[in-house]
Amino acid sequence: MELRHLRYFVAVAEQLHFRHAAEIMHVAQPALSQQIKQLEAEIGVTLFERSRHNVSLTTAGKAFYENAQRILKQADQAVSNARKVESGDAGSIRVGFVSTAAIRVLPAAMKQLQKEAPRAEVELNELAAGEQVDGLYRGQLDVGFVHAKLSQDIFKSMVVARDRLIVAVPASCKLARSRRVGMKDLAAWPAIMPAAHSSSGFYEQVRSAYQRAGVRPERIHNTRLLQTGLLLVAAGLGVSLVPESFQSIHVKGVAYKKLKVEPPLSELAAVWRRDNASPLLGRFIKTLSELR
Repeated sequence: MELRHLRYFVAVAEQLHFRHAAEIMHVAQPALSQQIKQLEAEIGVTLFERSRHNVSLTTAGKAFYENAQRILKQADQAVSNARKVESGDAGSIRVGFVSTAAIRVLPAAMKQLQKEAPRAEVELNELAAGEQVDGLYRGQLDVGFVHAKLSQDIFKSMVVARDRLIVAVPASCKLARSRRVGMKDLAAWPAIMPAAHSSSGFYEQVRSAYQRAGVRPERIHNTRLLQTGLLLVAAGLGVSLVPESFQSIHVKGVAYKKLKVEPPLSELAAVWRRDNASPLLGRFIKTLSELR
């Protein structure tokens, strides 16, 4: 049984007239009649009662008509969905991100994607940079947003945002009353920063800022996510260099201060696999490029 058999059957069932159905389907009436006979023979059921002047559905034909309609609608929907996926108007995309992306990039990108492809399904996962890289390697993510420079040929990347580094300090400490803070002022405080991973990333940017100032923190507390460090800062357990955009994250007990000498800008990059041919991913990357 083929879909064309069902389409011919539905046309006759709705017109209850072989000639009219043949005209609608753009086939010769004898050919249409032959197709219906083949369908009846294949399923072993008489679908139509035929007389010289009348055509009507049998009881079995009425039951078959309901199911045939549903099958054809599902087939048409499957074709429509496939075309939407092919054009990047539908499908699914799995996104990994660090909190900086949620502040600077993701809101606008997601809003635009939903406008252009409202049927697209997006799965968001807040993950540390190393977890994102691993997810991209394993094919568990389609795109990640990381403070990292990935040199592997398997990846493509694009810088989507740049931020100055500022320092988050306990609101109750002396540093919180200063307009700007020098790196040497941080020497007596434990440094709170994300753990290093195999790719050069935010950890290296923070460490470089300390090294350029000739400062060696007396202690380092590593966190999985940057915003976790803010909770430790609020508890008075140290200070944390964070992207300037973090000022929009209001944590009680934390004060944000500019640095006297600005270190190099912190870069946020979108990263994806070169061999990922998803049209929806391509649309999403194009959206990111236009929003830069």
